[in-house]
Amino acid sequence: MVVKRLADLGERAAIRRIAEILTKGTNSKGIGDDCATIDLGKEYLLVTTDMMYQQTHIPAQMTPYQIGWFLVAINLSDIAAKGGIPLGLVLSFGLPKKISELFFKELIKGADACAVAFGTTIVGGDTKETQEITLCGTAFGTVKKDLFMSRTGAHPGDVVAVTGTLGKAGAGYYALKYRDSEKKLFKAFLEPVPKLKEGQLLAKQRSVTSSMDISDGLSASLYQLQEINNVGFEIKKNALPLASELCFFIDKNHGIDPYSIALHFGGDYELLVTMSVEAVEKAQKSLKTRGVNLTVIGTVTKKKNIVLLNGKNKRILENKGYEHFKKHNF
Repeated sequence: MVVKRLADLGERAAIRRIAEILTKGTNSKGIGDDCATIDLGKEYLLVTTDMMYQQTHIPAQMTPYQIGWFLVAINLSDIAAKGGIPLGLVLSFGLPKKISELFFKELIKGADACAVAFGTTIVGGDTKETQEITLCGTAFGTVKKDLFMSRTGAHPGDVVAVTGTLGKAGAGYYALKYRDSEKKLFKAFLEPVPKLKEGQLLAKQRSVTSSMDISDGLSASLYQLQEINNVGFEIKKNALPLASELCFFIDKNHGIDPYSIALHFGGDYELLVTMSVEAVEKAQKSLKTRGVNLTVIGTVTKKKNIVLLNGKNKRILENKGYEHFKKHNF
């Protein structure tokens, strides 16, 4: 028998193996969504957890304050994707003993600032000594059952839409890589903004058929929705809302393809949703009240391919987004 490694499986196949083994509770939906859900009667309790490890998540240029901010933001983003209201977070810090008190205090300040900025607080956690910085956040939230936005439910004929813009985190990454002096480019990469209000506004429309956050790249997110919904997608390349930060950076540097960054890089923590054609205009108007665009980028199809349309040309959109345990393209 050939024993597979995690490198052969990848993170998402590993999660499927976990789901096959775990006993499903009677008052929860099980794993596979942005958040775990526990039935509280009229509401779901939302629970999500996310980790950061020094080698894979913390660039050398990232300040302790930004590390703390990032840890909280990535957890709140999962609550946002379900339309939830955060209740609080617990944070666990694995830190080398050589870490300075100043670093430690700035880490806490960054985490606290992000939590407070989005209407919640840090309510507990744990600290341990480790060889490398290893951090874990767990966020709790609630959402009324009729407002919950699941990853499942996309139907052929629905439109595919994203909040905000794509590629700003990628622009920040490359700006750091090439030592660009424009520090404003770094912010979106190092201090992501969870789309909590946007998620809550979309949930109140009661028209979203599926939803998830775009943490690992648009292409990876589409492939996850394709698998769980047993559908396909046609995505219009020219409809992708490229971030101004990305366009600014591309104008200055290195011939990098902006659409490749927008499609595959990830780290933008925008929301990817599907909904009926009839519901789009109302949802767009609702988000406009917060100065946020909801851009239609394609449609859900019966054919289970993910196709990128570029004028009259069609090609299969590759899944080049980020996945733990796999070789990466960026």
